[in-house]
Amino acid sequence: MGYDLTLSGLLRKRAEMAGQAECLRAQLQGQLSALDHVDAVIRILKPDIDLEDLPERPVAPALSGTRGDLQRFLLDQLRRSNHPLSTFDLADAVMQERGLDSADLVVRKLLRHRTGYALSKLRNKGKVTSGRSHRSAPLEWELGRK
Repeated sequence: MGYDLTLSGLLRKRAEMAGQAECLRAQLQGQLSALDHVDAVIRILKPDIDLEDLPERPVAPALSGTRGDLQRFLLDQLRRSNHPLSTFDLADAVMQERGLDSADLVVRKLLRHRTGYALSKLRNKGKVTSGRSHRSAPLEWELGRK
């Protein structure tokens, strides 16, 4: 009797997780079907290819942690620095913090984009400012003036 609220909360959570699992299962099935179609076209163009030997390119992981973790990390990096940091420097710091391979150009480009977006949101809030040392230089960021 005393566990009714706990049980109803667990049942609700289970239903939510089961719905998410079903959605992911459908996405996986669609992705596998699309992969089969691409493989078929590759085999038409090059029948003697062994697709099992082809490397797989990992995708960049989704932002881990809770909402705002990337912004907090960027602000912390700017606080520790005694000079403005470029978007590229900050993106490299994010990659290093997450243990990602900095030689992977796809992941590097994606994280630079995510970092730039997070910094622009911080700039809109007035927490950071940006500028360029010259016209073709990347944006350099520092904490906003208070």
